[in-house]
Amino acid sequence: MQRSELSGNQKKALAALLTSPTIAAAAARCGLSERTLYNYLADDRFKTELRKRQDAIIQSVTAALVGLSSEAVATLRNLLHDPDASSAVKCRAALGWLSQMRQSVELADLAERVSKLEEATQ
Repeated sequence: MQRSELSGNQKKALAALLTSPTIAAAAARCGLSERTLYNYLADDRFKTELRKRQDAIIQSVTAALVGLSSEAVATLRNLLHDPDASSAVKCRAALGWLSQMRQSVELADLAERVSKLEEATQ
């Protein structure tokens, strides 16, 4: 086995960690001990691969959310203008939209700041 290649158990642990809510649940799912999973998590190669796979999942989910954003906005718009919708529903729709907008602005600002820091350190 090459040093850069993960073992079969490490690959099982990766899959379990990506689909389980806790280390204990991941250990049970892949049939390894929690201690073994913690040891794997201390290994740089393993952590790098886990982060790479987590990033891929996040990118996929983000793309799906972006794809649905037009529909979500249209739904909110319809709710806000629906004379039959209750005030409570309209209020929750408006608050949800405002919250998401605030988070989007904050995330864009954070991404710009990180980008500038990365440029400054190179």
